[in-house]
Amino acid sequence: MKLSRASVYAFYGLAHVAGQPAGRYVPLSEIHERYGVPEKHLAKIFQVLVKAGILDSARGVNGGFALAKPANKISPLDVVEAIEGRINDAGCLLLQQGCTSYGACRINAVWRRAQHAMLTVLRKSTLADMVDDAKPATRLSLARLSGEPRGR
Repeated sequence: MKLSRASVYAFYGLAHVAGQPAGRYVPLSEIHERYGVPEKHLAKIFQVLVKAGILDSARGVNGGFALAKPANKISPLDVVEAIEGRINDAGCLLLQQGCTSYGACRINAVWRRAQHAMLTVLRKSTLADMVDDAKPATRLSLARLSGEPRGR
């Protein structure tokens, strides 16, 4: 599974928000300064996460974004599905389309087992797991993702 840039930005932003004291609303500018994520892009992503019930938002001087529920109640799968859409487990995983030979294709059977294992890990893990063990990313590491020159 390859995550979109939006999902990667969501995880960096969520990890930063989750690392703050409970109830603190984090401005987008703070996440931008830390990771170099474009604020306008992050604003769109975070609005999707607000609609999904993962984040809360507040306007004003002390506004920004905070987790809507504890980090140990948010799974990576919740985040991925909020950004990417529901993960479809029907059809051929290799061709990304419907398949009429259910169970007949050994290749697809292997990929289905792999997908099931991945979804199990994403469903059972939490954002808290990612924050506690996360090594802080830098603007440089995200610059590689966005295709920016390394010297920035």
